[in-house]
Amino acid sequence: MKEIFNLISSYGFPMVLSIYLLVRFEPLIKELKESIDTLIMLNDNDQHFKH
Repeated sequence: MKEIFNLISSYGFPMVLSIYLLVRFEPLIKELKESIDTLIMLNDNDQHFKH
């Protein structure tokens, strides 16, 4: 806990919070991107079969 307070005092709360959120959400963002890419690919394949 002391390390977090040292980081906040050194870099400021907004910077520490931004880094924390980026590290926390990066895996979720990657997973979301993969899901969107899969949906795009499925949609493209579906359109080819209709024509």
